[in-house]
Amino acid sequence: MDNLLAQLPALIGVTLGVVGTLATTMATDAARWRRERFHDACLRYTRALRRYSQLVAGITAGYRPGATTPPVDPVAGLARLSGEELDRAVTDAWEELCLLADTDTVAAARRMRAAAKRMEGFARVGIDTEFDGDGWDSEALKLRRARDAFYAAARSRMGVKALSTSSSLIHQDDLGGPSRR
Repeated sequence: MDNLLAQLPALIGVTLGVVGTLATTMATDAARWRRERFHDACLRYTRALRRYSQLVAGITAGYRPGATTPPVDPVAGLARLSGEELDRAVTDAWEELCLLADTDTVAAARRMRAAAKRMEGFARVGIDTEFDGDGWDSEALKLRRARDAFYAAARSRMGVKALSTSSSLIHQDDLGGPSRR
């Protein structure tokens, strides 16, 4: 009995160590899982919106002198815009993001979706209507800024240092750098 009492503090210490390690591991794994799911949700959302906005840009490419976006046949493009597949991809990504993101990231995502939706109006103009190139440029800038704001919110949520430049591959928003319509 004296042996057991002498070893009891060591047994309690080992037990507490195991429980502490187990709790820490579980908390770390849960945090990593949430971070990875959030990251994946952000990627799915931005990719779905990029496909959507690239389709809109392709439909309007014929109206925009100097556009480097590959042109898309307007009839086929509008059918794809009206189809369920693209809308489902954006909606599914949105739902997942709403489940995993914080208020700031969801608000930024909503603004990015609204900016992309305004761009769709340019693709839906009739052939009898003059294309508003200045309006397109203005809305495209708003979309880029909304995407940058979404990235900033998501990066902040993930604890990643903010970008000091636009996330656009082409545009260097207000820096006088490369630009394309």
